[in-house]
Amino acid sequence: MKKRHVLASAAGAAVLAVLPLASTASAADYTVTYTSGPHTGDTCTWSNSCAGSASFVHAGDHLLVWDNAADGHSVVVEYERSDVGGSDYIRDWNSYGKYAKLDVNMNLPEDGWITYRVCLGEYGSRTVLRDTCSSFLWESAK
Repeated sequence: MKKRHVLASAAGAAVLAVLPLASTASAADYTVTYTSGPHTGDTCTWSNSCAGSASFVHAGDHLLVWDNAADGHSVVVEYERSDVGGSDYIRDWNSYGKYAKLDVNMNLPEDGWITYRVCLGEYGSRTVLRDTCSSFLWESAK
């Protein structure tokens, strides 16, 4: 059972939910917040509607993943980072529903980098819908 703490802002524009999140191979810290509307981010899933989006924020090395649509799909960000080797992408899933924003605190080295793309997917089976993926973006930690 997931434990939720909900706070409403004075303007009622956003709701914050703190959820215990399962750790993944990326060894990052996670926070989920709910916003009052969609966000286009730096890259969007491959469609005119931008059902999912992602941005990398250099200050603090945060990868933000938004779910912008109540379409029955989760939003997944696939990425490689300079300090983690491997033959497959690291994936972090936003399965929290419409207007949920997943904040992945990357803690990259100062000279590090990340390359990422955002896709839609099925969280239960961990299936990425490849035809929805954006192009990859490369960002330095600085």
